Amino acid sequence: MEKTSDLIWQDTQHQELFRLIDKIKEDGVEADIFVRLYDYAEHHFSLEEAYMRESGYPDIESHIAAHNKFRQELTNMVTQHHDYDEVLRESLATFLSEWLKRHIWGVDKQFEAYILSSDIK
Repeated sequence: MEKTSDLIWQDTQHQELFRLIDKIKEDGVEADIFVRLYDYAEHHFSLEEAYMRESGYPDIESHIAAHNKFRQELTNMVTQHHDYDEVLRESLATFLSEWLKRHIWGVDKQFEAYILSSDIK
């Protein structure tokens, strides 16, 4: 199996995270969307972190720190119980989407490069 196919799960999960973030902007969305997003992000981060540990990724600590920042932001959204009006939902979705894009094109791409250049089977 090629290493690139080993990383397809990561891209699929990123797409699902973006789908959930986009749902935040929808009219009539329930506040539990943040819980659903948190749960899915936690699932994704846990898998990614396990893969990093298994592969001996040298920059694991800073990557996990980035995940923890996202976890904290989502926790704040879940526990603060705002009136999620249209403007706030749009703002939150934009923040989360931009964070995720920067994360994917930054530290996730560094991890991908590490995997693709390593002798990991």
